[in-house]
Order: sequence, then structure tokens, then C-alpha cells
Amino acid sequence: MQKNLSLALSALAFVALTACGGGGGGDDAAVPGPSAQVQGRWTTAAGSTPAYTAIGLPSSGGSAALWVLANDASRLVKLSAQDSGALTGKSYALGQRVAATNIAGQWSASASRSLGLTGVVNGSLALAQADALTAAAAQADAAGTWKATTGGNAQTVTWTVAASGAVSGSSTTGCTYTGTLAAQANVTVYTAAVRESCSDGVSTQYNGVATLNPARNALTMVATSADESVGVALFLSK
Repeated sequence: MQKNLSLALSALAFVALTACGGGGGGDDAAVPGPSAQVQGRWTTAAGSTPAYTAIGLPSSGGSAALWVLANDASRLVKLSAQDSGALTGKSYALGQRVAATNIAGQWSASASRSLGLTGVVNGSLALAQADALTAAAAQADAAGTWKATTGGNAQTVTWTVAASGAVSGSSTTGCTYTGTLAAQANVTVYTAAVRESCSDGVSTQYNGVATLNPARNALTMVATSADESVGVALFLSK
């Protein structure tokens, strides 16, 4: 039985990123530049196989963060979209002992609110903007007790998120969790910073993004380890 998130997560139905924003990075004010165009929630066309959803963050310093998740939770891609049109980052096969793949590609956006990514997965991705994500996230909306079942129902993760955004929790396989979910003021996202400490002595810091669905009863976190060697996606519900 796998204890830690990087290997225990099963391919669950993708919910939260398709409904609300995701963030990763600080509350930096948006700055002018082409990379500001990637902010928002983006989706591939209906019927795409596999389907993907992307969350773009406000740009800062000439680049913007972009998280791309397969709707079947098989792959996570973390990217930096630069003002020059270049894409750099890493691709992660979730729940597998496979090294991350380096990404080098290009992005482009159009006035019709479409986003094109090349060199990412399967050669290219075409996405349409579903939400500009310009509203501030509400800290109180993330508060409560959340649970996720992973590893083919072999592990249950329970988190309690305080009104302040402080995270505490545990899993049925002997891991504990501490950290924060911090609402961002300039995009509809939560910055996630959570440390997983397991009974086998393994401790991993995960940094990434968290999003809520409109009903505020489903929470998704996508993140990478501090050294960006591991990617995870965690699907929690109340």
C-alpha cells in the first residue's frame, strides 16, 4: 500500500478546475504584457480525447503560471508562459514512478479568447476560455472539513481548513498534513502550500493551486514537490 500522495492517488473524476480558478504563486498585481492573456480557466473542446483544463494566473515579471490537468487525472503539466511566447515547464504522469518530462514549447492567444499550446501534450492543445477568473477568491469559502479517497479506495485523506486558511489533517495510512490555503485577491484561486509527513519518515512539501466548484463542496489541489520532481492532484469533497 502506498502511503504518500505522489503514488497513492487514483484517477478520479476531474471536478474543481472545470468550475473555478486555480492559483500558484503569490498575490502579485497583474502587469501589462502578452502573458497576461493566459489568465483564466481554459478547456479543450467537448469530445476531446483526452480532455484537458488549464488555469492561467495573472502575469508578473514577464511571465504567467499555467497549470494544465487531464480531465481523467492522468497527467499534470506546470508551465511558465513568457511574454516572448515561449513555454517552459514540466509534465507529470500522476500516480506513477516516472520521471517528470521537461517542456519547451510555444503559446498563442487570440481575440476570440482561444489559447493554443504547442510542445505540451500530443503535439498541441487548443483551448477556449471558460472564465476570466478576475474575481477575488473568498477565504471563508475554503473553510471546513474535506475528504478524499485515493489509491483505489485504499487511503482516505481528511483535511480541516480553518477560517484563516490553515490546513491540518491526516490519512488512514499514517501521514499528517500541515500548511495553508490562501485566497488570492487578484484571481479566483487559492495558493496551496502543504507539507505531508508520513510514518515511514518521508516528508514532502507540496506547492501549487487549489480551486472550488460553484457549490463550494468540491476542492481540487494540483501541486508539485518543492524540487518539482513530483506532481500530484488531490480531489476533496465535504
